[in-house]
Amino acid sequence: MTARTGAAVLMSLGLIAGFAGVPATAQSAPPVTLTVLGDSYSAGTGGGQEALPCLQSPNSYGTDYADATGQAMANLACYGATTGDVQALQLPQIPATTKLVTLTVGGNDIGTGDVSAACVAAPQSATCTAALTASLQKLTQLPQKIKALVNAIKAKVPTAKIAFLGYPNLFEPNNMAQLGYPAEQVRAARIMNGATDLLNGVIAFSALGNGARFVPVAWAFAGHGIPSSTQWIVGPGDTSNPFVFHPTAAGYSNGYTRAMRAFL
Repeated sequence: MTARTGAAVLMSLGLIAGFAGVPATAQSAPPVTLTVLGDSYSAGTGGGQEALPCLQSPNSYGTDYADATGQAMANLACYGATTGDVQALQLPQIPATTKLVTLTVGGNDIGTGDVSAACVAAPQSATCTAALTASLQKLTQLPQKIKALVNAIKAKVPTAKIAFLGYPNLFEPNNMAQLGYPAEQVRAARIMNGATDLLNGVIAFSALGNGARFVPVAWAFAGHGIPSSTQWIVGPGDTSNPFVFHPTAAGYSNGYTRAMRAFL
């Protein structure tokens, strides 16, 4: 699926019935204070009830965090979005009343989906090696992209706090080994977790170096990757959820929202 334009937030008016003889008056929705930007992890993809065009879920971390903190939230995130998509398509829609901007971004810039597809299917193949090599090359370009994005957000909403959120490790390699997974698959899982750690490190360094915040989430997801008894990541072969390698509703609530409440 390609990146799609984030849907504009619809601020509906609620009508409150007046007393007899008094005409109804329009009550505007509260001003947005939390704006969510970014890719599918911010859209909430995998959380259930995803809606087109951006596969946003009502079970996203944005919804959970807004409910927990009593904020009005606008979710502009979109499945497949890169840093360029966020800057060109989502950023212009940020409400001026925003006090906090959160986002997950960077994974699509470096092709993490290509790595997952290649290395899970054939961890020792030339295709997997090529995907990892290409991803590492793209990773060197990410700091400048994040710098440009942070500056653009600051220009749009100068007083808002900006928080980049990390990505969780997808796998539990120790569980895989105990359950008898082939050694090459366990090794691939460790490599992919390591690649996620590297991506998170680059995002954190780039965000903090340009005046934004970084919220790590890997610690909150620890013990809940693939496979685990309380799994918060959609695994391959899950017929109930097509969004493989995305958090479940429990992952967004217990992983992302928990981390945000701890660090923001």
